[in-house]
Amino acid sequence: MMHSNTHTGATLPRRQFSPNVVSLNMAQALVGRSVDLLVSRKVTHGVVTGVLTEAGKPRIVVGRTSYDLRQILTITPA
Repeated sequence: MMHSNTHTGATLPRRQFSPNVVSLNMAQALVGRSVDLLVSRKVTHGVVTGVLTEAGKPRIVVGRTSYDLRQILTITPA
């Protein structure tokens, strides 16, 4: 006699991550790291000292200026 193995248990909920949460976690992981940023067709260097959000999107703070994560060219340990 063959038995069919069917799943009758409840479906486990999938964790849903919004892009902003993932971006915020990525930005926070950069604190203390050295970055190269593209700013007006020039490259600027500095250490990420903090993270802030503007309009719900995370921005990294380097020096006294905040930058969009899309401006990052390279990341290295400080």
